[in-house]
Parts: sequence; structure tokens; C-alpha cells
Amino acid sequence: MSAGQLVRTARRGSRLTQRALAARAGLRQPALADIERSAHDTRGEQLDRLVNAAGWRLVVLPTAARSAAEWADYLYQELRSKSRSDAFAVRVLVGLSDDLASVSKPLRVALSVAPPAPCGDARFDAAIAAVVDHYLSRDRSPVPSWIREPSRVLGDPWIVSPHTDPADVPAAFRRHGVLLAASELASV
Repeated sequence: MSAGQLVRTARRGSRLTQRALAARAGLRQPALADIERSAHDTRGEQLDRLVNAAGWRLVVLPTAARSAAEWADYLYQELRSKSRSDAFAVRVLVGLSDDLASVSKPLRVALSVAPPAPCGDARFDAAIAAVVDHYLSRDRSPVPSWIREPSRVLGDPWIVSPHTDPADVPAAFRRHGVLLAASELASV
């Protein structure tokens, strides 16, 4: 994750505007925009100050797996691009699933604690919550409160693939209104 992406993820996860975070961190908004675009290198000290101003903390985990919040930021970037692709966005969900499946239970929880910022499409916000809910509930691990937010549950079910057999949809996905079979969650 780049420093810019880390700052953007923390800012958006705290539901702050660039102007609000810049004011809290003692920066000008254009300087924060440059940092988020990775227009220049950001010192560790400045990065720590920005993340703390968003109410987050820098933590290093012993894994190469990405957090749910980081995957949500990838979705956010994809869904607002001119070449938006729902198929690519679904592959991002598979990436999140692969990462959560590849780590130990404690790391799975750690990668899921930070609330992902909305990605700009309620279907994918619900799907991110469903993927995390699926793994943590299966493990009987603590489930972060963001998973249960109403914005993470679809009123009308989303059938992700026309080939999905409803009997193969895990309970966590049904709870979030996302109809996606467990077999579709793994890379091939």
C-alpha cells in the first residue's frame, strides 16, 4: 500500500474530507491532495501524523495480505474510473477472499478491524462485509461492528453470477443480500 493510499483509506474510513483532515493535521488541503495522489514521497513522521489525525494508527502486521479497508479502496478507485468494470470489481472481492483465506485467524481479524470506506456502490460495500463476515463467523472470531451497519446489507438481493445456486450461498452472504457461491470466492 502506498503512503497516499494509506492516508486516503484512513481519511475515507473516518468519513473525513481532505479539507477536514488537512486542518486536523496542520496541512493545507492541496498538500494533502498531493500526498493522496502520491505526487511525492511522504516522510514516516508526516504519514503517522496524518493517519493519527484521522483517528487511526499505523500498525505493521507480519503478512503481505491486504486489509479489507485496502481492498475497499481498490474497489473505490476502480468503480470511479472511466473504464469501470464490474467483472474486475468482482475479482477484487476474490482477492479479498484469497487474502483472508491465506492468513491465520488472528491476522484475519486484524485485517478486518478497520472499517472500509464506502466504495461508491452499495452492492460492493455489502459484498466486502459478506466476505469478512463469512471468514470471521466461520472461525467464530469477533466480528467488527462495521459488518452489521445497515449500509452493508442490501434490501434487494444481488445475484452476482447467473450461475449461482442459492443452496451454495453461505449464510454470511445471505445476511448481506449478496448471492455468491462459496466456490466462486477462490482464485482458480
